[in-house]
Amino acid sequence: MAEDWHAADVHNTTTRERTRTMIHEIIPFPVRPWTLNGISERMLVSHYENDYGGAVRTLNAVRSDLAALDDKTPGDRIRSLKREELLAMGSVTLHELYFGNLGGEGNKIPDQVRAMLEEHFGSVAAWRREFLGAARSLAGGSGWVQAAVDAAPVLALDMYEHAYHMDFGANAVAYIDAFMRNVDWAAVIERMDAVRADRSLPSDDPSDQSLPSLSIEELTARLAKGEPVQVVDARPRHHISRNVDLMEGAIWHDPDRVEEWIGELSPDQPVAVYCAYGFHVGCNVAKALRERGFDARYIRGGVSAWYAAGGARALRPAGA
Repeated sequence: MAEDWHAADVHNTTTRERTRTMIHEIIPFPVRPWTLNGISERMLVSHYENDYGGAVRTLNAVRSDLAALDDKTPGDRIRSLKREELLAMGSVTLHELYFGNLGGEGNKIPDQVRAMLEEHFGSVAAWRREFLGAARSLAGGSGWVQAAVDAAPVLALDMYEHAYHMDFGANAVAYIDAFMRNVDWAAVIERMDAVRADRSLPSDDPSDQSLPSLSIEELTARLAKGEPVQVVDARPRHHISRNVDLMEGAIWHDPDRVEEWIGELSPDQPVAVYCAYGFHVGCNVAKALRERGFDARYIRGGVSAWYAAGGARALRPAGA
């Protein structure tokens, strides 16, 4: 198996670490969007790609401007950029918390959370009244509602209209109820434990960590340098048939028929495989290609992360 990816990784480690001090990478979807109770996949994906992705792109643009400043830059320009950076970083962080605390059975509050709520609010019902009251007060407006431990948010509810209008219109109360049904209390507990132990919040990346992968930003950098990368769109046929576009430069191949199209790939060039969100399908195809001698990696976050990062789209060829 060729090791083009590995050699490039070693060579570019220092550069990438320097870049990461400025660039905020798009996180992969931490929840399977099609599994939520009463919140559509379409709305959640739009929220992730457009609003969260927009916040990350804004943050990175501001940081790029900050990195270009010199000693002659006026103080008011620096203050303005730092203010923009703070606002964008707040939006990015809260969106990542929001997506990361979805995907559970919100009506089943674990004993550990129940005990904390009873200690600080008297009862779970009293906490719910306060939390839901704060959310309902923002209906038709904008803002965030947070539950925090030692001033660190562990549960975040997005009350900007972009978070619910597509499914619920002006019915913010129905959206709040749907959100509460989908709270992942296990994620909340992990955050609580991290805060108490004074350690970083846990990663919400559900991808297969045992397989070689690359981020959207890493793929973008390689393509920008003109490196030969074979990009395979491995979304299932039922999914690709509902979409008119794909990642620019990618070729769609049916993930259920690897043996029929594998001969179309060059064995001498690395392969980057993506599916919709970076879960099982892209990982399984990358694994199958690696077992057959290809230097293949799956793309973390899939095509949805590519779109969130502002990646270029191309029309899906007719008949694909």
